[in-house]
Amino acid sequence: MFFSSPAWAQILNVEKTRVERDSSHYFTGKLGLNLNLFNRPVGKEGLTDHFIGLTGNGNVGYVSEHNTYLLLGSYNYVRLRGETQVETGYVHGRVTFNRQARLSYEAYAQTQYDYNRGLELRALVGAGIRYAVVRKENLRFYLGTSVMGEHERWHNLQENFYIRKDIPKLSTYASVRLPLNPYLELSSIHYYQVGYDQPARMWRHRFSGDFSLVMKINKWFQLTTNFSHTYENRPIVPIPSYLYSLTNGIQVSF
Repeated sequence: MFFSSPAWAQILNVEKTRVERDSSHYFTGKLGLNLNLFNRPVGKEGLTDHFIGLTGNGNVGYVSEHNTYLLLGSYNYVRLRGETQVETGYVHGRVTFNRQARLSYEAYAQTQYDYNRGLELRALVGAGIRYAVVRKENLRFYLGTSVMGEHERWHNLQENFYIRKDIPKLSTYASVRLPLNPYLELSSIHYYQVGYDQPARMWRHRFSGDFSLVMKINKWFQLTTNFSHTYENRPIVPIPSYLYSLTNGIQVSF
């Protein structure tokens, strides 16, 4: 269950889903869902406006002796004044090979959409390396880099035409997991992605990040606070360069 603000950005914080146990051959996961329904007067006698908000995300992982397999998903929907104001979601799959080694290898694939920004589809696949800089009980710090191919289909909502882009990119990230005490943990991941858009003859840079604070209630339930933000130097369609999201909620672990 998640309670969230009306500002949205989608950043993938894989670190929140990684498992650091020494054992293997088990499944793990988390699930959250929030539904908001209410009406309000619109200034005319007897008339009301209806608000519908749905937020859900979850992940499931399998940990083998040498590898970790993760599948993550998220969906956000807001309807107001009889029209969809927000509809966005993604599905992400990732495999980490030699998970317990200081230097491990990763492969991933993702699909994403954000209709109200004009992003009809973003599909990408990539592979790279992940290096454990610090692996202590009270601090884990990782660096990763990969190459990926990204396909995007955008809808220019102002002028009503479509744009397709296929851009190879370099993606790097830095991530931190910091247990503050037995009941409170902070995690953060920040990405920098860059690629050359040959038809437009320009470099496209994307910087994005996520901060997550998790407070453990018991074995099954946790309180969560997340702040996500993303910046693109040259948006493909006329949208704000900077987006952010602040969410608070409850999640169920299994």
